[in-house]
Amino acid sequence: MVEIGEAREQLGRDVWAQAEKFANQAQSDKPYYIVYHAKWARGSGTPTLKWAMKADTQRPAAMLGLLVWYVDQAQGIFRFVPELSAPPDVPLDPSLMSDASQDAFPSIMAQGRTLNALHS
Repeated sequence: MVEIGEAREQLGRDVWAQAEKFANQAQSDKPYYIVYHAKWARGSGTPTLKWAMKADTQRPAAMLGLLVWYVDQAQGIFRFVPELSAPPDVPLDPSLMSDASQDAFPSIMAQGRTLNALHS
């Protein structure tokens, strides 16, 4: 039997591993952002998860449904960027989350409410 949230937790771990693999395989002298986006694809009868991961040297705009990492291989930086991941569709490991008020992004919450993606 599958527990509630079990698939989402595994998906979160898989996405993180994909981003790390993407960063390790990329050969870039310049810092860049890894942008991940997923959505349900319908039409063939059974919905399937369709996703894309790409590198971009330009800082992406905050957008619902994106997960973003910053990578600077020269300095050994691989960092999740929560302010551009608004809000993530994939849950993150709780150890990556913060309850500290200085880590909250009210603009992301406002954007989610405007797009009717968050309910309070």
